[in-house]
Amino acid sequence: MPLYEFKCAKCGAMAEVFTRTVLAQVDPPPCPAAGRQRGHEMRRVVSAFVRHQTLKDKIAEAEAKYGKEVDAAMGPAPDVGKYARRYEKLAKDLPPEPD
Repeated sequence: MPLYEFKCAKCGAMAEVFTRTVLAQVDPPPCPAAGRQRGHEMRRVVSAFVRHQTLKDKIAEAEAKYGKEVDAAMGPAPDVGKYARRYEKLAKDLPPEPD
């Protein structure tokens, strides 16, 4: 089921036409910006290709594009061992749990 794109040669307005089969004859639609003016001729243009990506691909692409900026904004990773040692030190002074 193809989708054809048309562009007005005079004003640059875009329009799309959807057909059920590739073999169907496609007539150009009227220019949406023309109104009653003459000289607006819609011509078929080559559509851009769309590449569907999985979520994994999108994340990898975003990481490659913005990874350094995110890392710079987040700063260094926290030292988990430091917090574990501090917890152990502070936990020694706690009273024992009641039974």
